[in-house]
Amino acid sequence: MRKFLLIVITVNSLHSIAQKRTQIFFKDYVECYYSDKETKPISIYESPSGKIITELTVLTESLCWYKFAISESNNGWLKIENVIVLPACEGNELNNDIGKYKGKWISSENMKISLPHFTKESGVKINFYENTDKNSNIIFTAIEYLSTELTEVNGTWAKVKFKKNGKLYTGWIERKYQCPYPWTTCPVWN
Repeated sequence: MRKFLLIVITVNSLHSIAQKRTQIFFKDYVECYYSDKETKPISIYESPSGKIITELTVLTESLCWYKFAISESNNGWLKIENVIVLPACEGNELNNDIGKYKGKWISSENMKISLPHFTKESGVKINFYENTDKNSNIIFTAIEYLSTELTEVNGTWAKVKFKKNGKLYTGWIERKYQCPYPWTTCPVWN
């Protein structure tokens, strides 16, 4: 019951934030979030492996995390399109200028993508492909929730890695199944 109540409160928070900001989802980019389990700041770089220009502190407030829209990748580096702090930290200064770090880079380490809410009983299946093509080999088919780590982008396709039953998988997922939140209340894009 507590989990259900927390989800309802969080969804309502997102709704109120969405009304104040013109947009919180960016369908033209891969979106990810910084793992809420991490304890080290996020370094933002001028270029891949370049000079650090700033560090984003670890968010300690409940229900607050960094969500990044990513425009491209380069050998373990992700190029920032924008960054937002959601959902309960709408007063964070980054939200005043979400494009402040546009064109800068972050390491892909600990950048997460979850899958939208579904269960075995729903019959929904999400395929992870060998390439950015639905006709390529299917590496894995998810039939329930997974949290994955973003490693690369190609357009709106995300290359992710995850462990399932002790085995490491790496594959590409379509934009419509990418959820940039540590819970699973994301829409499935058509």
